[in-house]
Amino acid sequence: MRILTVGLLVFLSVSLCSAQTPAPAPVFVGAGFANPFPIAVAPGQLLTLFVQSTISNGVSATFWNGSADEAMPVLQVNQTNAACTGSSNTACANLLAVTVQIPFDVPSIAVPGSNIAVVPSSIAVSINGVKSSYFGVQPVPNQVHILTACDVIVRGSPSFPAIRGLPCAPMITHSDGTQVSAILPAKAGEELVAYATGLGQTNPPLTAGQPAAQSSPTVAAFNLDFNYRANALATSPGAIGSTVTAPLFTGATKGFTGLYQINFVVPPPPAGTSPCVDFAVPAATTSPSILVQSNLTVSVGSNFSFDGGGICVTPSGT
Repeated sequence: MRILTVGLLVFLSVSLCSAQTPAPAPVFVGAGFANPFPIAVAPGQLLTLFVQSTISNGVSATFWNGSADEAMPVLQVNQTNAACTGSSNTACANLLAVTVQIPFDVPSIAVPGSNIAVVPSSIAVSINGVKSSYFGVQPVPNQVHILTACDVIVRGSPSFPAIRGLPCAPMITHSDGTQVSAILPAKAGEELVAYATGLGQTNPPLTAGQPAAQSSPTVAAFNLDFNYRANALATSPGAIGSTVTAPLFTGATKGFTGLYQINFVVPPPPAGTSPCVDFAVPAATTSPSILVQSNLTVSVGSNFSFDGGGICVTPSGT
């Protein structure tokens, strides 16, 4: 399997602001990609917890599994000053971005046909021995998220060269590791790789906090949906009766913690498919509102979650 050279993954969230008032314990202000709580979490998922604190040493995190606290690997801690928006003059609180990995043995969903876990679960963070309040999370078998250029910070060398293209472009690459874009579009029949998090346990199983020893496939089965419409949103595969396709491979990326890959082949575009426009240098007569920023949306999903990304494919005959 092809491997993307990336370092620690740190998820970004919306800036959250509050007055700078001392607190006897860390205070949660956000987590992951969702607000408010509870937040859906999957086995082995990477999650960034945003905590109000000016101290960045002595950080630990625990997962309450319904009967006991289980330590979660803390992969990275960043101090950040969130910027306020709007007319408020209130100073923003200092925030810690604490990236953790959810344990692989989180409580499973026990009610057939339901997405609700019977055992309540929660997370807490301790800083210098002072523990925060718990906040509730909703365990699910998987929580697919296709990584993008906006929600990933790469330690060291950048994952991709600085190229023009779709803002927050999904991390979907050619065989040489370059990112698919308007100026480097995919071709029909080409094999691409999409990089993601939250795909759950694999076989053989992974261990939280440890890099994958091999490219082991996921336990859950995932399907693909290919939508050749301009700037389309992600679609749950099969939800609207569309034909679904099985990926070539869905599993852990060898050598990395919490990183998965989905290998797939680009289907032929239908006649009349419009090419993408490099919106960094649009034609003077083209309205930004009608620019084709992506002409194929690739969605990945299971019975519990789905996500997708828009890419550019060379139309047939060009």
